[in-house]
Amino acid sequence: MRKKFNYFILTVAVVFFAIASDVFIYCQLENYETRFLEIYGAEQDGYVKIILDQINRLQDQGADEDITEIISTLDATASRYWTLSKGDSILFVKSVTETNRYKGFSDGTYYATETASAFMDSLGVNEVNHRIIYLNEDRFIASGMIFGWQGEQYRICLLTYDRVVLEDNILLECRNSIIIILSLVLALMIILSMVMSKKIQSQKYLLDKQEERVVWQNQQIEHLDERLKREYAFSASRHVFKNVMLDEFLQALDEKDVYPLHFAAFETESAKAREKFFARMQAVLDNRVLRFSMDEQFLVLVFVKYPRKVSKEIIESLEDDDVRSWGDLYCEDNMNSYQQQFAKFWKVVKEKCGKRNYTGNTV
Repeated sequence: MRKKFNYFILTVAVVFFAIASDVFIYCQLENYETRFLEIYGAEQDGYVKIILDQINRLQDQGADEDITEIISTLDATASRYWTLSKGDSILFVKSVTETNRYKGFSDGTYYATETASAFMDSLGVNEVNHRIIYLNEDRFIASGMIFGWQGEQYRICLLTYDRVVLEDNILLECRNSIIIILSLVLALMIILSMVMSKKIQSQKYLLDKQEERVVWQNQQIEHLDERLKREYAFSASRHVFKNVMLDEFLQALDEKDVYPLHFAAFETESAKAREKFFARMQAVLDNRVLRFSMDEQFLVLVFVKYPRKVSKEIIESLEDDDVRSWGDLYCEDNMNSYQQQFAKFWKVVKEKCGKRNYTGNTV
């Protein structure tokens, strides 16, 4: 009778302990998710600062459309997108199509929930912060700030759906695995309470191994994701950069003492010809050829570390009936800065084609 009583007490104690542990771990997983989103938000703040630096380069030469154009060129999906407002008016939300839906509305219309409204009210001038907010019952990690431009105040925000962050790094898989394993352990404890110690030790070993594996996989995924983001963001083969970026690239090449450079200027006859030319560049050119759109007609290619003969042949092969070459400049070294050499070359090109000088900062 004594043994049965002890067995019953032990079984109840084990079941109670297992249930309490299950609830505690579930709560800790919820806290871990929130903390993970906070860490992601801190990294996301840095991305907002980078985009603000690009906007500040416009100085006083641009308009609202130039800011929205910069934001609209960034990667945007239903799970990760940008918003921009001026005063209380919405200028950009996610995409051109989505923006049209909110045109004429205040930003309070979009950020209508209590958490979202509190986040917008907490934004500081030139100080990026982040917060977990809810929109239409969906949870987002939002980063944003207020910045001044041309005497006006703007609010820029980057919103990332929480599932994107939590599911990308197998956190959800880890959570489900732990819950399943704990349920199995609970059943084993109830059935085999007398051998509980051995079973718990065995399960603890498995959990430790799984945790090590999850940590390693998370690190690998994070490194791979960061590497892919950098490659996509700066790969010349995937981008045609705006003319305002040309000086920055030339300065970087100058500082790194990269030579030679070969500049080539092209003019396309129409928008259709321009698209075809982009497709040809994608097929023919590699990552060592930088592409810049100077205006609606002119494009400049910068061949980096190409022998003159090779780059010259490529330039000649790109010209056809709809695409005209207006000259090229081969810089064997950077004794004179690349910016100065390009400015002279660009001036000659404009004079040669009989058009007005380009008014951008590259001339």
